[in-house]
Amino acid sequence: MKILIIDDEFNMADMVKDFFLSKGDTAVVCTDGISGYSKAASEKFDAIVLDVMLPGMDGFEILKKLREKGNLTPVLMLTARSALEDKLDGFSKGAQDYLTKPFEIEELYARIRVLGMKAMGGDKAYVSNEKASNSMAFGDTSLSALSRDLSCSATGKKVLLPTKEYLLMELFFNNKEQILSKEQITEHIWGYESDAEYNHEEVYISFLRKKLKFIGSDLMIETIRGAGYRLRKEG
Repeated sequence: MKILIIDDEFNMADMVKDFFLSKGDTAVVCTDGISGYSKAASEKFDAIVLDVMLPGMDGFEILKKLREKGNLTPVLMLTARSALEDKLDGFSKGAQDYLTKPFEIEELYARIRVLGMKAMGGDKAYVSNEKASNSMAFGDTSLSALSRDLSCSATGKKVLLPTKEYLLMELFFNNKEQILSKEQITEHIWGYESDAEYNHEEVYISFLRKKLKFIGSDLMIETIRGAGYRLRKEG
């Protein structure tokens, strides 16, 4: 794979570059927004690691300009911002994934490998993969096992789900209109031996509710007092 890393933290950018090189990939580093955008717009890459806070041009602006020009290279946003609103802003501008600093280099590498596979064969292959099978549908909303995108056919909006949110939404899709207890959710997402805090599932359900609202879905995750949660159509 050929990876573009746009980040003004020199030491971290070099560390990421060296890690990708050690895996046999090609990696290019730009440490400001203007040169990063120029490189991304003028050369073909399989994936881009894009920081949000950059001198010259921030990551959101870079991403917006690339998508306006028809550049569909998969982008992973890399930032110290952890607010859901910031993540949704990145997704709405065309990002495929989002990783918050500090991060584990192995997780970044794994995520970029997944994104890079979509780009193999060019932009047309990437677009066709987005429409591939292996997805579940309920109401006007689809969940893709290939891309982990949650999308709404009525609005055309979609958002990529991180691993645990995807697993939780997959559980709901496989058990639509059925009540799932907190214990079932915890077991499915974190396992029998989980030391996850009791309210972890509430946090992830809150994330999913906001994302369903963001894409304009006709689905809702309903709280059933004393029993658990249920995915159903609104109305």
